[in-house]
Parts: sequence; C-alpha cells; structure tokens
Amino acid sequence: MEKGHSESGSSASSTYNLNSSSSETSFNKSTTSKASTPLTDPARVEKRKANTMAARRYRQKRVDQMNTLESQLKKTQSERDDLKFRCARLEGEVETLRALLASKK
Repeated sequence: MEKGHSESGSSASSTYNLNSSSSETSFNKSTTSKASTPLTDPARVEKRKANTMAARRYRQKRVDQMNTLESQLKKTQSERDDLKFRCARLEGEVETLRALLASKK
C-alpha cells in the first residue's frame, strides 16, 4: 500500500518538478531518493513489525486493565452490599434496643 502511495507521490512530484524552481526540485529529489533506497526497506519492515507488536502489547494491556477494573468493581459492589446488609441489621438491633429501653421506663 505504501509503495503504491509513494509511486503516485513520485509521479506527482516529478510533474511538479518540471514546473517548479531549481531549489524546490532539489528538495523533492532528495526526499524521494531517501524513501526509495533499498537500505531503508528492511529497516522499515522491522520498524513496522516492532510497531505492530507494540500496538498488540498496548491493546492487550488495555484489555487486562479493563478486566482488572471490572473485577475490582464486582468486589467493591459485593463489599457495599454486605455493608448495606450489616447496616440494616444493626439499625434493626438499635430499634429493638430503643424499644426495650422505652418499655423499661
């Protein structure tokens, strides 16, 4: 895909070179010659592979973080529900004790 893009870019730049000044022509030639050197192609492939692996690691890390957060959420919700139940039980006990205190007076 990049080769097709660079080919269309080089043909457009060569058309542009015919109509442009000499300083712009040398600039365009230097940028296109750097992109098409055979020494950068294996390096470019390796860089692309490294970037792909880094993207995979990032996506997996994000999935792992979401799973961790979801499990923490479930744990926190469970603790909250337990505390609500305990609170209701203790409030009932307080009411019972108040009733006993009021009946003894």
